[in-house]
Amino acid sequence: MKNIFFFQTQQIHDNTNLFDQLKKQNIFYSYFQVDQNYYLFIFSQKSIDINFFYQSVKIIEELDFKQRKIRSLRGFFLYALETMEKGKEYEILETNLQPFFWRKIKNIIRQNKKAALQEFLFGKDVDRKPDNQVSNPRIQILEDQIQNLQNQVDSLQQKIIQLESKLDNSKYPLNGALEAPDTMKSIQLGDSTLKQNKAENKSNFVTLSQISEEERVEIIKKGFQLQAEGKISLKKYYESTDSNSLFQLKGYRIKYEAIRKNKFYQQLKQ
Repeated sequence: MKNIFFFQTQQIHDNTNLFDQLKKQNIFYSYFQVDQNYYLFIFSQKSIDINFFYQSVKIIEELDFKQRKIRSLRGFFLYALETMEKGKEYEILETNLQPFFWRKIKNIIRQNKKAALQEFLFGKDVDRKPDNQVSNPRIQILEDQIQNLQNQVDSLQQKIIQLESKLDNSKYPLNGALEAPDTMKSIQLGDSTLKQNKAENKSNFVTLSQISEEERVEIIKKGFQLQAEGKISLKKYYESTDSNSLFQLKGYRIKYEAIRKNKFYQQLKQ
């Protein structure tokens, strides 16, 4: 007999007493689903008699062989982790393991230290305890309280990890969360101002047909005068809002290309 098993099973229904039996026998278990498949992973410090499994559960396959027979604790845990990770999604359905066990065991395995794995699974100095040793009740109570506190710490740690993950996926980092609304307002105001400026810029331009011939001659002469005095170029005179521009003189602008084609422009230019 051995002390670790990995099975693919049919769905284990709630009315079975399998998990109660595992707890009574001090066997650790994790019953989980990967996509549409169900798996049961069990291990213990002592050897496990699995005869009652085949009476309680419909086992599809005992998973103890990949390229060769798996014989180590590390090999079985790696196989289970690989099975979880290759699926699109998985869910722990029933377990008596500590919270986030599979995440922790993965980190322990990476250390590649057998002693660290044994200590994580069964506690310190487990191999030196005689089988018939009876724990002191008071010590056992303290150990249970310590374990409960550790579970609470693990639970809080997991919540922190989940919150950090949500913040990483959110649009704004934590230190900018309070500033985000003002930033958005600035962006929105900037967009609004830009659109308004574009609209105003567009509306400020007029066509030559909107200007009388007398006024056309006047603004053309003024443009040549300001250019000759070195105060502004003709293109800026007609199209910009700079000082000495047509916009400052008349409150509107004209496309320079359009004015260049005008007969008065050609006559006055000569």
